[in-house]
Amino acid sequence: MRRFLVAVFLHLSIMSGAKADAMTLVADGRPRAVIILAKTPSPSSRLAAGVLQEHLRQMSGATVPIVSEDEVSGETSSRQGWIFVGEGRLSLAMGLSASGLGPGGMLMEAKGERLALLGPDLRTPSDTDGTLHAVVSFLEDKLGVRYLWPGELGKVVPRTKTIVVRDFRRVFTPKLAQRVIRDIRYTDRVQTGLDRLGFSEQEYKALQAAATATEAASPDWFDWQKQGGALRLRTGHAFGDLWKKHGASHPEWFALQPNGRRDQSREPDRVRLCKSNPGLIAAIAQEKIAELDASPDLLGVSIAPNDGGHLSFCGCPACEALDSPRAPVVKLADFSGWKRRTYSHAALTDRMVYFWNAIADQVSKVHPGKLLVVDAYSAYSSPPVSRTLHPNLVVRFVPMSYVSESERKEALDLWQAWSLAAKRIFYRPNFLYTGPSGAAHVYVHAFARDFRFMARRGMMGTDFDGCLHHWSTQGLTYYVIARLNWDPDQDIDAVVDDYCRSGFGAAAVAVREYFNRLEVLTRQVAEKELEPLDPFSPREIDSLKTILERARSLAAGDPVILKRIEFLETGLNWTGLEARAHDLLTEAGRSSKAARGGEILAERRAAMRDIFKNHFLAVNVASVSWGEDGLWKMHLPSWKQIRSRIP
Repeated sequence: MRRFLVAVFLHLSIMSGAKADAMTLVADGRPRAVIILAKTPSPSSRLAAGVLQEHLRQMSGATVPIVSEDEVSGETSSRQGWIFVGEGRLSLAMGLSASGLGPGGMLMEAKGERLALLGPDLRTPSDTDGTLHAVVSFLEDKLGVRYLWPGELGKVVPRTKTIVVRDFRRVFTPKLAQRVIRDIRYTDRVQTGLDRLGFSEQEYKALQAAATATEAASPDWFDWQKQGGALRLRTGHAFGDLWKKHGASHPEWFALQPNGRRDQSREPDRVRLCKSNPGLIAAIAQEKIAELDASPDLLGVSIAPNDGGHLSFCGCPACEALDSPRAPVVKLADFSGWKRRTYSHAALTDRMVYFWNAIADQVSKVHPGKLLVVDAYSAYSSPPVSRTLHPNLVVRFVPMSYVSESERKEALDLWQAWSLAAKRIFYRPNFLYTGPSGAAHVYVHAFARDFRFMARRGMMGTDFDGCLHHWSTQGLTYYVIARLNWDPDQDIDAVVDDYCRSGFGAAAVAVREYFNRLEVLTRQVAEKELEPLDPFSPREIDSLKTILERARSLAAGDPVILKRIEFLETGLNWTGLEARAHDLLTEAGRSSKAARGGEILAERRAAMRDIFKNHFLAVNVASVSWGEDGLWKMHLPSWKQIRSRIP
């Protein structure tokens, strides 16, 4: 303890006598500082110290030592700067504290010969990575490191033998308690695509690991972008097992279908319920009480209905009576006959609110402080007309589109209305799945405006479903979403300019022009309600290639930037090929080009296999194959002849 106090005294004395307003971390390839951890560091601090050390080494060649605060001596303080990573006794003795920071918050401060990078970590269990956020922000803000997309090619790490940090201070706590972009990796859907392309799960995972590896040990791209935090809500579709558990004993709990039956065995994991049934409501309430009893750390659990499928919503008189005649009109589907039938019906939100409120009334008597998660989605996207939401309900908001301007505007109006109707609301959109082709769509300015609008109107957090890993075509969109998730008030043009400048150097202006043109084309799709690939004619693709060729010329002599431009070119080539393939599905395409369908689709398949083996991160072709490859069989009248010509 005496040595500890002496060290503090000596370092404070040096600092008080020093006139320097800068700290040297590395001088001519040699370490001039030491990274100090608490005696018992948080997991975030321990990880963050390694991340800082690794990136300083990659930048300068110097390995800055990591030591425990108990190892620090007066001799150490007299010859080296101190970098506090995480809060400890020594940092607290110097007045460097994470006190007052919220979940995920961070303090970055450099003054004289000390640098503090710390967060509240374990004191804020809903987001324990404040110190890691501080280290990543320091590497970005002060040292110029960037992580544009996964893997070493997407990493920007400046090289310099000397690293000096001038005095500064920044304190920040993220506004959004939860910041999630789902990392969609290997799934059964991906396996379907792999089977179609002739690849295995092992090949997929091996190529993914190789493609995402980086020289400096690092968090993955999502953690680097400070995605995380937790609302402590168990979300998702809640009733996937009800038919299995209660179908035989309580068929009356399930939705009356247009054919007069309540049988749900056709899709037992996507059942529709009879929302007016009091026995069902009581049973679900008891299940949710038991779920909360078993998980006391949860803030809430889900009572959100199941998704999609081929079952209809309940048509019994009691459920129909719960719908408001003043509700907006929606389209419902009936799959009970030989052909799918659609019909107009009042939006179902009021019946849903009756159901949710009835469950919440019973659960809140046992767990008054716990929440129940519901969805604004499907035929219940609009707010209720005749009913008020129970105060313990949390609304997951799903609607949004960036390939339909009318749907985008409607979604913003719905958010405004839901934010007034619900005490709590968070954003859970699906628009990243728009069009399964993996084509080059850019809509970052529209997204930024909308996201700021929603963030200022009640947004608790986010859960974007999901990142499909089309990095050469949609990587800028992923990047912008992540950056604004962390801070919705950032200037979108500054974010995009930084992406281009950091990643493409002398070619930044041309690359920005390329993204701008893609954004214009995507806006055309939305405003004119076109098919997503309609604007990508051969002439337009050639024009975009010309922009990237100019970028190549500007980047001549820089092999890393040239590889990044080649990465974008891979995505552009894929987009053009997809547009030609989709043209087969149009009336003109079927009549004039069906004979060439085999050639085009064979070229497409060869390109997919090449991307998978040689440009793994450019486009997730296994996901594309799962989502799209049934189109040709469904819509091409000459499919049998075409298929025989595809290798």
